[in-house]
Amino acid sequence: MSTATSVLSKPATGFYLAELDALRLFAFLCVYFCHAVPEAWTRVPLIAGIKDAGNFGVCLFFFLSAYLITELLCREQAQFGRVHVRAFYLRRVLRIWPLYYGITAGYAVGGLFLHSLRMETGRIAAYFLMAGNWYIALHPWVRTPLRALWSISVEEQFYLVWPVLGRLGNRSAYGAASLVLLPISWMTVLVVSGGPFAYNTVWLNSLVQFQYFACGALLALALQGRTPEWRPEMRLALALAGLVAWWTAAFAFRIKRPQAHPSALQFLFGYMLVEVGCLCLFLAVLEAGRWLFPRWVLFLGRISFGLYMFHETAFLLVDEAQKRLTHGETAWLLVVNKTAALALTIGLASASYRFYEAPFLRFKRRHAFVRSGNR
Repeated sequence: MSTATSVLSKPATGFYLAELDALRLFAFLCVYFCHAVPEAWTRVPLIAGIKDAGNFGVCLFFFLSAYLITELLCREQAQFGRVHVRAFYLRRVLRIWPLYYGITAGYAVGGLFLHSLRMETGRIAAYFLMAGNWYIALHPWVRTPLRALWSISVEEQFYLVWPVLGRLGNRSAYGAASLVLLPISWMTVLVVSGGPFAYNTVWLNSLVQFQYFACGALLALALQGRTPEWRPEMRLALALAGLVAWWTAAFAFRIKRPQAHPSALQFLFGYMLVEVGCLCLFLAVLEAGRWLFPRWVLFLGRISFGLYMFHETAFLLVDEAQKRLTHGETAWLLVVNKTAALALTIGLASASYRFYEAPFLRFKRRHAFVRSGNR
């Protein structure tokens, strides 16, 4: 008998996977580490590789989002005979826009009074139009508290079309679109991988990132709500394989290293390895059971959108506080700084989730045709 048994659990009416919330927290922590480690520390190759691999937490977010939404849309179509496109868009607006536009507007207004927050009009307009990734790709990189929000633009661009495919076709439409997206993404990597800033322009290209949505959707279609039962040793092997794939993409192919000059094929294979890593990490924990994840892990995974949105704000606030308290730059002080920023991030995200996002989420649930605890 193979390590994965042939017995698959039947899909339920509702849908919740604790593993999705746990992996969302892992994805956020990867991004947080990447943004927290100063570039000066990357002179140590080991640290540089880990820092660069942390970028791929964004790809894991895309993968998990596509898996979840494709699964829910397929269940909606199976139970109700069609995908309700208007309701889908309303749910996306209620989940993403209040916090996204609240933070974006806050920094746009703040820039009128504080020089450190000031951004050019085009950059602000691009974020408001969900085109932040394209603006950053075409203009010099500027470190602003909004820099991480480019990924929200990519996600919303993808989901502008995705539910329409379900309305026009069926499960096969999602499968066909995903299979077409993969070679398009790979060809895009080859085409745009030239130039001194390729590590950034390739990364920020929506078509490049769409491959992770396609992989997540294909996995949802392949599993059809069922979950293979892996033995513990197989789960460990998959987890290690996923981490090694990410490490290889970052350390060996250097696809996210500034001033590195990978070839087009190195970029291509590196991005493919990130796909493999996302798939392996997901399968490693799939149906592992809620017992594996403490309640606080699941809670933090549930508010991972807020964690992602607020962590740059926390960096800014803690850095300003440090400037007023001390002028040291020791390694221990950096650890204290980023630990405090993480605690503040959790506090801000928790408060936002409870007092600001909750009313929108309650209204969102009223328009859900398939209930899911993975918000």
